[in-house]
Formats: sequence, C-alpha cells, structure tokens
Amino acid sequence: MTDLNEPSAKVLFRVTNEDGSTEVETLWAFALGDSRYKIDNLPFFAYGVSLHDIVHAPLNTVEGFATFERVVSKSGNRTIRVIFEPALADDNDSHKILSGLVALGVEYEGANRSYVVLNLPPR
Repeated sequence: MTDLNEPSAKVLFRVTNEDGSTEVETLWAFALGDSRYKIDNLPFFAYGVSLHDIVHAPLNTVEGFATFERVVSKSGNRTIRVIFEPALADDNDSHKILSGLVALGVEYEGANRSYVVLNLPPR
C-alpha cells in the first residue's frame, strides 16, 4: 500500500549552467495524474519552481523520469539560496541567523554547511 503522506515520484529538471551546458536535478513529488506533480522538496539548482508548486511533467521514456515542462500553479512558497560565510557551525553567527529564520517559519535543506536552500512560506 502506498503511503499518501510520502512522495512517490521524482521529477527531472534540466538546469542550464553559465557555460550553456546542462545538468540534472530530480525533486521528490506527489503524482497527481495527467502528468501533474506536486513538488515535495526544495530545489537546490532548478529555478522557477518552489515547494508544493504543481508542475506539468510528462514521462520521458528515454530519461525514465517525469520531465519538467512548466509550472501549472504556484504554491505561494518562495525558494531562496544562501551561501553562508562563515559556514554553519554550532553557535556561530551563520547558525544564529538560520535559527532566527526557522523561528519565523522558514524551512531549509542544506547541500553542505555553506550552501543552504530556504523555503519562505506564503505567510
């Protein structure tokens, strides 16, 4: 039985680098049917999409993933990427700033101790 509280799919996003090359980021999502997915994690590199946005992503049989084409509806969440200097460490200024944001309702995921993605909720 599928747990309806856990995302069940991955959506592939192509991310264009400054030099024109592309990389891939996959985000967890809930499959809604009709090639629509509700994004369920924060994007580290894919721009133009945020937590809980509904996206149109048809299955790409070559890639083996649903592949992002467009945002169907925005959730109201906003994604912000932050590079902390100094890197996050217990009780340093960067950690205090992040803790203050969390106290205001901001969620985050960290790629490492310096690069963190923030989700600003609609409120």
